[in-house]
Amino acid sequence: MKMDIKFTVGQQRFNHRAAAVIIKDGHLLIHRNVRDEFWALPGGRVRLMESGAEAVIREIKEELGLKAEVTRFLAVQENFFTYEDVSFHEVGFYYEVNVSDDMTVTSEDFFGVEGEELIYRYVPIDQLQSVKLYPEKLTMMIQSGEWAPLFSNDV
Repeated sequence: MKMDIKFTVGQQRFNHRAAAVIIKDGHLLIHRNVRDEFWALPGGRVRLMESGAEAVIREIKEELGLKAEVTRFLAVQENFFTYEDVSFHEVGFYYEVNVSDDMTVTSEDFFGVEGEELIYRYVPIDQLQSVKLYPEKLTMMIQSGEWAPLFSNDV
């Protein structure tokens, strides 16, 4: 089994993440942990010797049980944030992803195949401001379709 690319030093953690931008019928797929008030894009940690594209395909299969296809690389993001009293330094790769037709847009929140820890939602792209989506710069880029090749929350 390959190791996730992450390490912790005291109360600081580095994380390498890959995330999927899945847009279907004008709706963006987002998810959140049941304990959290904020939303993020589906995805997860990249493993050692695994590409970001491979990671996002694997994560969609693990979380939703769906076959995914990466259609385009969108951006790299450097993100600094605090979560549960741990300071994170995260580097994320963002990909445009198509999923199998088994996934239909619904107005109801739903759980993935891994259980009831992650809640999924399709939100209309023109209503993204109504949800707290992190990193915050994603809303503007998704709505405009204009991606900065590298974006960060420190500048």
